Amino acid sequence: MLSVVRNVRRLALTPRDVGSTVWRCRARADGVRALAGARCGAAHRQLAMPHFSVGRLLVAASLACAASAQTITWGPVLPSTSPNDVSVQGALVVARNAHQPNVAAISPTVNGVTFTGAWAPTGWAGFITGGLNGSTTGNAGYNDLLGTSLAMQTAAAANPSAWGGIRLDTLATLVPGRTYAIQVWYTDQRTGTATNVLYDRVTTLSSAYGTATLSGGAVTNLGAMLQGPLSGPLEADPDNAPAAASPDTVFGSHCTGTFTYVPGAETWLLVQGSHPLATNVTAPHITALQIRDLSAAYHQSFGSGCYSYNLDRTNFLSAFAGTPAAKAALDGNALTFTPTGNGYVAIWLPGIASALYVPPTAAATIVANGDDLATTFTPSLPVPVPGGTAAQWTVSSNGVLTAAAAGNQGTGYNATLAATATATGLALYNWRDFNPAAAGSGKVKTEEANGVLYVTFDGVYEYGTTNPATFQWQVNLATGEITMVWVSMAVSANTTTMVVGGTLAGAGATPTSVDFTTATPFVMGPPITLAPLSLAASPAPVINPSTNVTFTVGNIPEFVPSSGVYISGLYFSVNPVPAGIDLTGLLTNLPGCRAYLGTLDVGFAAVTTAPTSTFGLTFSAPAFAPGTVLASQAVGLFDPAFPLANGASGGFVVSNGLLSVTQLQ
Repeated sequence: MLSVVRNVRRLALTPRDVGSTVWRCRARADGVRALAGARCGAAHRQLAMPHFSVGRLLVAASLACAASAQTITWGPVLPSTSPNDVSVQGALVVARNAHQPNVAAISPTVNGVTFTGAWAPTGWAGFITGGLNGSTTGNAGYNDLLGTSLAMQTAAAANPSAWGGIRLDTLATLVPGRTYAIQVWYTDQRTGTATNVLYDRVTTLSSAYGTATLSGGAVTNLGAMLQGPLSGPLEADPDNAPAAASPDTVFGSHCTGTFTYVPGAETWLLVQGSHPLATNVTAPHITALQIRDLSAAYHQSFGSGCYSYNLDRTNFLSAFAGTPAAKAALDGNALTFTPTGNGYVAIWLPGIASALYVPPTAAATIVANGDDLATTFTPSLPVPVPGGTAAQWTVSSNGVLTAAAAGNQGTGYNATLAATATATGLALYNWRDFNPAAAGSGKVKTEEANGVLYVTFDGVYEYGTTNPATFQWQVNLATGEITMVWVSMAVSANTTTMVVGGTLAGAGATPTSVDFTTATPFVMGPPITLAPLSLAASPAPVINPSTNVTFTVGNIPEFVPSSGVYISGLYFSVNPVPAGIDLTGLLTNLPGCRAYLGTLDVGFAAVTTAPTSTFGLTFSAPAFAPGTVLASQAVGLFDPAFPLANGASGGFVVSNGLLSVTQLQ
């Protein structure tokens, strides 16, 4: 108990009673009134705070111009440098990721904003891929967002091009009279040629109000519409330093504008492409956009909590760069999988194949006797496997043995690690394109002896060759132990990938190739995951007249394993830090945790018997003025003597940041 109190005191949080939910708070001498004595999620007290301008959360110039009715007034063009470029000012209305059509939608989350894919503006038929040209922003979501673009057309256009149109009032429901911000990105770091340098392409933004006529995505009757002001030029790569520069720091441009929605006619975003070389041709591109309601009360998550951790232990596979590499590593060796209840321990057994190998007898059954053929068979006993037993097994003529009636890969012969990730059966792989039906080839045989099921590739030819391979799976019917024995892989020049090893049941992420000789013993089992501490709030902080808002903290680590005790805290601040402050070496021993509050103005603590906690706060006028910003972040405590799954032993985890912005509606 002393360690609990000591840790909590470091955060200025003093729980008075473990076993009940308690909170206290400490107010700064800056006009913030203390909250005290209220139970979490029950009673609430008003928090009197000085008015805080929303504009302090963003680059000051991003909304330098006031919104004009109907059309968009643009702020300055800014370089795209980090996920913090993504504005979280205003309630999110719509966010779109422009990427290649007719492929799986890419919907990345960046700075707490999810950009939905599968979007195609009317008449826009072109696209680019590889827009980052090998560069990386250091953030996977931002890479996905900036890596592709939609273009107005596939054919070359004039320089400058016609104005491409994207209708905004049909992307989402806009409320008459409300003020909106629109943020647009443009990135293209491809080098092109000396006479057509792609990373020098430029996009200019504008807007129009009225009824548009489109041809190939271009607005052809712009003269009959009310056109708004132009933005500055958005250059595709302002520092002209794609992947050739290390490290790259600028990844295109973005620009934010504002407008007040007036119904009665169509509201259009206009996009024009140009190039400083007059002889170039280009077409308008758009990389991404979002629209946010500046007139509504809202909560917006930003940054990320710690820790996101996933140790995939569901497979133990090696991808060899062809038969010669596999033969050099496997011949004469064995690999055994010893059951542990929910998985296996894989152990490499060098130089033992000749002693373990049991040649099939004349009574052995020939199975999978064809090119790209699979056979399902039933052993004399159901075999123990993680999670139950396997009464039926399936063997493919291409070297895959699955503990199920349906075989992994079916008749597939093109071995890849990615393909094993999508297959769902517990399986053993020696995956290569074999053909036991070829003239002179050996056969695939099954046989039981002394309580062991033997599945043998007895001199089976690689497809299209007379190169035989001999290997065997040995399955103990009573214990479920499985041994792979490699007598001799084919003498072959085949350099296509060969996948070897084992995988548990269930689909997962694409596995990483391992070196059998150095990676064992290896414990296979369910993935070890650690979800980051999370913070959310609902409903929106409307102050007309007042709203009781519940802040919910999730994924709190257990203070001591099996204790059933979870300790969390919640801080509020009028000084958010959108970029975050790295806590490594301060409160945490591993990277990945960032503080998003510049001051700790008010704090609460809670002790619960579940990994969630709730805190209540009433937002009301006049204590909160319209546009007041309140930032919050949660903290979870754990005993450093019991590190988390990823090895973190600092005793603290923190959540994402959360902005709560008040309005009258």
